[in-house]
This record gives sequence, structure tokens and C-alpha cells, in this order.
Amino acid sequence: MLADNYIELAKGRLYTEGASRKSACRVLYTAVRLRSAGCLRRLSRTLPRKCYSYLHKGSVHKQPWVDFTFDDPAAKAEGDLLVKIVAEVRKYKHDKGLALNAPLGKVTVYAPHTTNDENDTARTINADVHWRTDKAHLDKVVSGIDFNRSVVGKTFRKDAAAFMAAVKALPPKDLEHPPKTIKVNGKDMDVPEGAFAPQYSYVEEGAKVDMITVGDVIVTVAGK
Repeated sequence: MLADNYIELAKGRLYTEGASRKSACRVLYTAVRLRSAGCLRRLSRTLPRKCYSYLHKGSVHKQPWVDFTFDDPAAKAEGDLLVKIVAEVRKYKHDKGLALNAPLGKVTVYAPHTTNDENDTARTINADVHWRTDKAHLDKVVSGIDFNRSVVGKTFRKDAAAFMAAVKALPPKDLEHPPKTIKVNGKDMDVPEGAFAPQYSYVEEGAKVDMITVGDVIVTVAGK
């Protein structure tokens, strides 16, 4: 979990200078120190004491058991959300045939809270990330048609191509609510149920975007 989540998210800060790098290093130092100390103490009867001396001072046999408590539900919720968002965007990249380090363009995260995780998110997914707390305003538009060729072919046979051409010429409102009949080669023919379905895409501020949902969070991706 430490490597897959926190180190991946903080990696960008670790390669920079300044306060953000120091905070990431401090978290990693504390986590690794506590984990290594606990493991070495449990193995102290069989593991050479010199191993402990490389990481800590004093004798491993004189150290108390690890006792560390950090309870911040709000911080944990924010961290869990960030991990889920990054995981879903990486899945999106995979489904699109993109490498995980491939540039992604503009990514907007609409989250119902004020935490801004643009920097870590942007470095991790290699995108221009914008973190917003307002509601996403997306227009759902018809962008294509999915034909059920088994229905179309069985019903129209040699007129199947003409039927599909006639459907493509329909206005968007008729694609969403198909008419009962359609003119094919000059004849009015019944439109069979399930012959086609509209495909939708989303438009944000005039640009076509893909949408990802993570719980009540909406993430939009606009290509470069």
C-alpha cells in the first residue's frame, strides 16, 4: 500500500526541492522507520544486530515495541479519494491503450470538498489537472449510432444498408426517440425494436470530454 499509493503520488515532490519535498520525505522516513523497526525487533533473535544498527541507534534488544497512533478520519478520507481517482484515471488510460506515463491533456476533478490535490495528481497521471468544488455542467449529446446488425440484417436484408443510411440522416431527437416508421428506398418501413441505439458523448465548455465517476466525484478528460 505504501509503494502503490503514497510513494506513487508523492514521487513528483521527491524529485523537486522545497517544503513539499521535505514533507514527503518526513512521511516516508516515519513510515519506513516504524515498519523496519518493528520487523527487525521481531526478528532480533535470529537476525544479526548489525542490521538494526544501520537504521537506528542503540541495541535492538533494548527497544520498546512500536507504538504509533495517527487518527485523522478527514485526512484518511481525502487520501482514499485521491487514490481512487488516480486508479480510475489509470484504468481509463489502460482501456484507451495509453501508457501510464503518456500525457493525457486536461483533467478536471469536480469534488464536493475544498481540498486541492492538483499537484500530486497531475504528476502521477501526467496531465493538466484542475480541481474544482462546483458542480460539473456537462451537455450530453448524440455522437454516433450503435446498430444491432442481427436485427437490421434479419429484418431488412438487401435493404439493410439503405435502412442504416436513413437512420444516420435522422435528427438527434429521433435517434433518442425512434419513429415508428422510416422511409427506405422510397417506402415507409416499420422500425423494429432494438434495431439501433444512440451513442452519447459529453461536452464541457464547448469541448468534447470523456467522463469518469468516482463515487460522487466527476472527472472529465479532454484530449490534447
